[in-house]
Amino acid sequence: MQNLDQETCTWPVHYYNLLGYIHQTLGSNSEAVKHLHKAESVIQEQGTEEAGVQLQVNKANLAWVYFHLGEMDKSKGYLEEVERLQRMHPAPPGCTLHPEVSGEKAWTLVKFNKSKKRQAIDYFKMALNAEPDRKEWHKGLASATSRAYIWSEFTPELEADILEQVKTAAEMNPNDLFLQSLYILRKSKAQVENNEEEVQSFLERTLSTGNLNGLGFIFEYFKLVSFERAIQEGQRFREKFPTSTKVLKILADVYKRKVYSMKEDSQERQAWAQKGIELFEEVVRDYPDWTGRLSLATLYRYAHNTERADEIYQQLLSEKDDLPPHTQQLLYYSYSCHLHQCRRSRDQSINYHMKAAAIQNTSQDRQKSIMLLKQTVKNGRNYRCEEISNFLKIVLKDE
Repeated sequence: MQNLDQETCTWPVHYYNLLGYIHQTLGSNSEAVKHLHKAESVIQEQGTEEAGVQLQVNKANLAWVYFHLGEMDKSKGYLEEVERLQRMHPAPPGCTLHPEVSGEKAWTLVKFNKSKKRQAIDYFKMALNAEPDRKEWHKGLASATSRAYIWSEFTPELEADILEQVKTAAEMNPNDLFLQSLYILRKSKAQVENNEEEVQSFLERTLSTGNLNGLGFIFEYFKLVSFERAIQEGQRFREKFPTSTKVLKILADVYKRKVYSMKEDSQERQAWAQKGIELFEEVVRDYPDWTGRLSLATLYRYAHNTERADEIYQQLLSEKDDLPPHTQQLLYYSYSCHLHQCRRSRDQSINYHMKAAAIQNTSQDRQKSIMLLKQTVKNGRNYRCEEISNFLKIVLKDE
């Protein structure tokens, strides 16, 4: 969030409200108040028709944070303002919430994991029922539907529905690079048409304007087509934007995916892993978040530096209680693979697959752990088969 260019950000109200939410969740209430007041200022400066309803959301957020700060009079004052604004700007007939409120709630939810994105889909649809021509809600729905499902849930019908939603949003927002690049990616996945001309046009436009919105989707497209092309274009963007963290992360991820695609252990794969390590070390030097560090641990495993991989995994495991469910599942799945492949510890590997499966949250990593546990039972050679089978019956009883 902090890496976003605030000068070119097209959603400043959502940006500041979301930063306020994040800081409050992390316990930094004073920082939360600062960002929420920035959102309030932006709303008042814009002076749009939606300002009154946007202020409902913003002032309700302020009431909540001041409550946690123990400043009850301020909290009460903001709640009274919310009630006054609700009387002035009631929800349209047949709507539980005003579309501006449901849309703002959806934009917050879409930034989080897949279960939250599915809630966001419902709220965007609520907003669109009241305002069917609102471009912002169509963009949000396209973004949420594109990232709300895991691979095992995709059907031709779902793929077609997502493509249609993204197409609608992209056609309504022809100058939005995020949507245009997302549309290119969805068409490529659905194998609808050759998108090379559009891709080249997008790249040149991005290079000339410096607007990097949607660049990640284009590199997802490249990874479908050619890792060599993805690396070539990534290096070109790195030369053009040498200080961009976003470009650095994209290029590092391309190298990582290239390594993952090489099934056979070889000196060539180790060399690619080392190149990826160099890039991710640069990423985590300035931004030591869990994603970069976990990528590093995995690449060190592929580079046969087991001790360094162990060290990073242990650091991450010591922080597991601070991670959201889907991140814990990814960590457990990745570490179980490390234990199996590098430490030859099948028992410990099973334990961490079970940890990932036990977390009741829909994710690809949970599905992969469940599949491996089922395969272990099916093979029938492990002395823990009965234990694993009973465990799966418990964790999958409602599925």
